[in-house]
Amino acid sequence: MIYGEIKELNCYRGISKAFDTAIDYILSGKYKDGNFGKNIIDGDVVYFNCPEKPMTKEIKDGIIEGHKKYIDIHIVIEGDENIGYVPASKAKVTKEYDAEGDYELLSGDLEMFLHLDNTKFLALFPGEPHMALVKYGEKPATIKKVIFKVMA
Repeated sequence: MIYGEIKELNCYRGISKAFDTAIDYILSGKYKDGNFGKNIIDGDVVYFNCPEKPMTKEIKDGIIEGHKKYIDIHIVIEGDENIGYVPASKAKVTKEYDAEGDYELLSGDLEMFLHLDNTKFLALFPGEPHMALVKYGEKPATIKKVIFKVMA
């Protein structure tokens, strides 16, 4: 897991060619003008999803997911979001891995929450269960965000 300021993404060059491609695209700012749905950068190696009107929620209404093939890089464009994390060793699979969608669902006690606004990013690697779209502040809210998918 990597959590930091978008402006400092260059510190993470060299993890992989695909990760470098994602860094270049993020630093260009082009993702802010992405279309709803899947936006291709380098085939299935690097792309980003732009959900339409995602709404943050209470923890009790969220889902914990994990991936095996892709690194997720979460970036909020407008609004605020918390993302919860539970170590894989403390999570239990509740829905077996779906290879086509590259996800499994899990349960567990979230141990940490990371706050995202339009200045921060969170990269979650395969094997790092997380719950996205957790409310920040008093009430759930509609936000604008993208999730980069980078082949691990």
